[in-house]
Amino acid sequence: MSRTTTDRGMNAVLRVRGVRERDSRITLVHALDAVRHHETEVARLQHALEEAARPADGTVADFVVSRQLLAGMAAAVRAEELLLAEARTAAAEAHRHWQDDKAKVRAVELLLEERAARRAEERRRAEVREVDDVVGALHAHRSGQSHNKQERSAS
Repeated sequence: MSRTTTDRGMNAVLRVRGVRERDSRITLVHALDAVRHHETEVARLQHALEEAARPADGTVADFVVSRQLLAGMAAAVRAEELLLAEARTAAAEAHRHWQDDKAKVRAVELLLEERAARRAEERRRAEVREVDDVVGALHAHRSGQSHNKQERSAS
């Protein structure tokens, strides 16, 4: 029996687990892309905030407007930092799911390898038994011939 007929069910399980592992890996890649995007956005907003925080000459009204602008920019930085934290959490969760799915695929692969090794060992033992039977039959046949020759020469 071949592996495909003997382990048809386990091969189906392996295919399903493989699809799940691939899907979770794709989800992880998207989550890591989101993290990189939010990191870039935080850095851009922080840089803009630092640039805007430099004092400029102007009227009191200009100063009040610039402070309001800075407060709004600081709020945008905080909001983006929260999004970054959420993206990192999602990426960590996606990584955990991918690791779990990868381990499940490997477990099924190992089980299939063990079964294949057991079948190979059983085939080897069957071949050894068959060879032993053939050798035994040849030996019995030759012993029978030599015994018959001895009886004929004694008579």
